[in-house]
Amino acid sequence: MHSFMNEMIDLHNHYAQLHKNNFYDNILFSYQWWFLVLITVGLWITWAYFVDKQRLNIIILTGLFTSITALVLDDIGISMALWIYPYYVVPFSSVQYPIDLGIIPVFYMLLYQYFRQWKSYLAILTLVTLFAAFVVEPLFVKSGIYILLNWEHWYSATGYLTMGIIVKGLVDKISGKYLGES
Repeated sequence: MHSFMNEMIDLHNHYAQLHKNNFYDNILFSYQWWFLVLITVGLWITWAYFVDKQRLNIIILTGLFTSITALVLDDIGISMALWIYPYYVVPFSSVQYPIDLGIIPVFYMLLYQYFRQWKSYLAILTLVTLFAAFVVEPLFVKSGIYILLNWEHWYSATGYLTMGIIVKGLVDKISGKYLGES
Protein backbone atom coordinates (compact mmCIF):
# COMPACT_ATOMS: atom_id res chain seq x y z
CA MET A 1 0.00 0.00 0.00
CA HIS A 2 2.86 2.39 0.75
CA SER A 3 4.20 2.17 -2.82
CA PHE A 4 0.69 2.68 -4.19
CA MET A 5 0.35 5.87 -2.15
CA ASN A 6 3.76 7.07 -3.30
CA GLU A 7 2.73 6.47 -6.91
CA MET A 8 -0.48 8.46 -6.34
CA ILE A 9 1.49 11.32 -4.79
CA ASP A 10 3.92 11.33 -7.73
CA LEU A 11 1.03 11.34 -10.22
CA HIS A 12 -0.70 14.11 -8.31
CA ASN A 13 2.45 16.22 -8.26
CA HIS A 14 2.93 15.64 -11.99
CA TYR A 15 -0.70 16.56 -12.67
CA ALA A 16 -0.39 19.72 -10.56
CA GLN A 17 2.66 20.82 -12.53
CA LEU A 18 0.95 20.09 -15.87
CA HIS A 19 -2.17 21.92 -14.68
CA LYS A 20 -0.15 25.01 -13.71
CA ASN A 21 1.91 24.98 -16.92
CA ASN A 22 -1.22 24.58 -19.03
CA PHE A 23 -2.79 27.57 -17.30
CA TYR A 24 0.12 29.91 -17.99
CA ASP A 25 0.91 28.55 -21.47
CA ASN A 26 -2.58 28.03 -22.92
CA ILE A 27 -5.38 29.43 -20.78
CA LEU A 28 -4.43 32.77 -19.26
CA PHE A 29 -5.71 35.62 -21.48
CA SER A 30 -7.35 33.23 -23.99
CA TYR A 31 -10.80 34.32 -25.21
CA GLN A 32 -12.34 31.63 -22.98
CA TRP A 33 -10.47 33.00 -19.96
CA TRP A 34 -11.60 36.57 -20.74
CA PHE A 35 -15.17 35.39 -21.27
CA LEU A 36 -15.24 33.68 -17.85
CA VAL A 37 -13.75 36.72 -16.11
CA LEU A 38 -16.08 39.19 -17.84
CA ILE A 39 -19.23 37.13 -17.32
CA THR A 40 -18.42 36.81 -13.61
CA VAL A 41 -17.70 40.49 -13.09
CA GLY A 42 -20.64 41.52 -15.27
CA LEU A 43 -23.10 39.31 -13.43
CA TRP A 44 -22.00 40.51 -10.00
CA ILE A 45 -22.24 44.17 -11.10
CA THR A 46 -25.72 43.48 -12.50
CA TRP A 47 -26.73 41.74 -9.29
CA ALA A 48 -25.42 44.62 -7.13
CA TYR A 49 -27.49 47.05 -9.18
CA PHE A 50 -30.74 45.05 -9.05
CA VAL A 51 -30.61 43.40 -5.62
CA ASP A 52 -33.32 44.36 -3.17
CA LYS A 53 -31.25 45.97 -0.40
CA GLN A 54 -34.17 45.54 2.05
CA ARG A 55 -33.96 41.74 1.70
CA LEU A 56 -30.20 41.52 1.25
CA ASN A 57 -29.55 39.02 4.06
CA ILE A 58 -31.99 36.40 2.83
CA ILE A 59 -31.00 36.90 -0.80
CA ILE A 60 -27.32 36.47 0.08
CA LEU A 61 -28.26 33.33 2.03
CA THR A 62 -29.81 31.99 -1.18
CA GLY A 63 -26.56 32.71 -3.01
CA LEU A 64 -24.50 31.11 -0.26
CA PHE A 65 -26.55 27.89 -0.32
CA THR A 66 -26.43 27.63 -4.11
CA SER A 67 -22.70 28.41 -4.25
CA ILE A 68 -21.82 25.80 -1.65
CA THR A 69 -24.04 23.24 -3.37
CA ALA A 70 -22.56 24.03 -6.79
CA LEU A 71 -18.96 23.85 -5.50
CA VAL A 72 -19.53 20.51 -3.78
CA LEU A 73 -21.36 18.99 -6.75
CA ASP A 74 -18.76 20.34 -9.18
CA ASP A 75 -15.95 18.84 -7.12
CA ILE A 76 -17.75 15.49 -6.99
CA GLY A 77 -18.42 15.55 -10.74
CA ILE A 78 -14.80 16.35 -11.56
CA SER A 79 -13.50 13.74 -9.09
CA MET A 80 -15.77 11.10 -10.61
CA ALA A 81 -14.67 12.05 -14.16
CA LEU A 82 -18.17 13.10 -15.17
CA TRP A 83 -16.94 16.36 -16.74
CA ILE A 84 -13.89 18.60 -16.88
CA TYR A 85 -13.19 22.28 -17.43
CA PRO A 86 -10.25 22.78 -19.81
CA TYR A 87 -10.43 26.54 -19.19
CA TYR A 88 -10.45 27.99 -15.71
CA VAL A 89 -9.81 31.43 -14.23
CA VAL A 90 -7.25 30.53 -11.57
CA PRO A 91 -4.33 28.10 -11.88
CA PHE A 92 -4.87 26.30 -8.57
CA SER A 93 -8.27 24.72 -9.04
CA SER A 94 -10.16 22.42 -11.37
CA VAL A 95 -13.62 23.69 -10.38
CA GLN A 96 -15.21 26.43 -12.41
CA TYR A 97 -15.42 29.37 -9.99
CA PRO A 98 -17.17 31.70 -12.47
CA ILE A 99 -20.02 29.22 -12.71
CA ASP A 100 -20.13 28.05 -9.09
CA LEU A 101 -19.54 31.46 -7.51
CA GLY A 102 -20.93 33.69 -10.24
CA ILE A 103 -23.49 32.43 -12.71
CA ILE A 104 -25.31 29.97 -10.45
CA PRO A 105 -25.69 32.08 -7.28
CA VAL A 106 -26.53 35.29 -9.16
CA PHE A 107 -29.33 33.64 -11.15
CA TYR A 108 -30.77 31.83 -8.14
CA MET A 109 -30.63 35.00 -6.03
CA LEU A 110 -32.43 36.99 -8.73
CA LEU A 111 -35.03 34.23 -9.10
CA TYR A 112 -35.57 34.18 -5.36
CA GLN A 113 -35.84 37.95 -5.20
CA TYR A 114 -38.26 38.47 -8.08
CA PHE A 115 -40.44 35.36 -7.85
CA ARG A 116 -41.55 35.00 -4.25
CA GLN A 117 -44.62 32.85 -4.85
CA TRP A 118 -43.98 29.17 -5.51
CA LYS A 119 -46.11 28.97 -8.66
CA SER A 120 -44.27 31.77 -10.50
CA TYR A 121 -40.92 30.68 -9.04
CA LEU A 122 -41.34 27.12 -10.34
CA ALA A 123 -42.42 28.32 -13.78
CA ILE A 124 -39.43 30.65 -14.18
CA LEU A 125 -37.06 28.16 -12.54
CA THR A 126 -38.12 25.58 -15.12
CA LEU A 127 -37.51 28.00 -18.00
CA VAL A 128 -34.12 29.08 -16.63
CA THR A 129 -33.20 25.44 -16.03
CA LEU A 130 -34.04 24.45 -19.60
CA PHE A 131 -32.15 27.44 -20.97
CA ALA A 132 -29.09 26.72 -18.79
CA ALA A 133 -28.97 22.99 -19.53
CA PHE A 134 -29.88 22.99 -23.21
CA VAL A 135 -28.59 26.35 -24.48
CA VAL A 136 -25.86 27.65 -22.17
CA GLU A 137 -24.16 24.34 -21.41
CA PRO A 138 -23.94 23.34 -25.11
CA LEU A 139 -22.44 26.77 -25.86
CA PHE A 140 -19.86 26.20 -23.13
CA VAL A 141 -19.14 22.78 -24.67
CA LYS A 142 -18.81 24.29 -28.15
CA SER A 143 -16.41 26.96 -26.85
CA GLY A 144 -14.28 24.31 -25.13
CA ILE A 145 -14.94 25.62 -21.60
CA TYR A 146 -16.83 22.48 -20.57
CA ILE A 147 -16.30 18.86 -21.65
CA LEU A 148 -18.86 16.20 -20.80
CA LEU A 149 -17.23 12.84 -20.11
CA ASN A 150 -19.89 10.69 -18.49
CA TRP A 151 -22.66 13.26 -18.22
CA GLU A 152 -25.70 14.46 -20.17
CA HIS A 153 -27.29 17.89 -20.24
CA TRP A 154 -30.58 16.58 -18.92
CA TYR A 155 -28.78 15.40 -15.75
CA SER A 156 -27.78 19.03 -15.23
CA ALA A 157 -31.38 20.15 -15.80
CA THR A 158 -32.56 17.78 -13.08
CA GLY A 159 -29.86 19.11 -10.75
CA TYR A 160 -30.62 22.78 -11.43
CA LEU A 161 -34.32 22.23 -10.86
CA THR A 162 -33.80 20.20 -7.69
CA MET A 163 -31.31 22.70 -6.29
CA GLY A 164 -33.71 25.57 -6.95
CA ILE A 165 -36.58 23.84 -5.20
CA ILE A 166 -34.56 22.75 -2.17
CA VAL A 167 -32.82 26.10 -1.74
CA LYS A 168 -36.08 28.09 -2.00
CA GLY A 169 -37.79 25.77 0.46
CA LEU A 170 -34.91 26.03 2.92
CA VAL A 171 -34.50 29.79 2.58
CA ASP A 172 -38.26 30.36 2.85
CA LYS A 173 -38.31 28.31 6.04
CA ILE A 174 -35.35 30.22 7.51
CA SER A 175 -36.71 33.61 6.45
CA GLY A 176 -40.15 32.88 7.91
CA LYS A 177 -38.83 31.47 11.15
CA TYR A 178 -35.96 33.82 11.94
CA LEU A 179 -36.54 36.94 9.87
CA GLY A 180 -40.32 37.17 9.94
CA GLU A 181 -40.66 37.20 6.14
CA SER A 182 -43.39 35.31 4.36
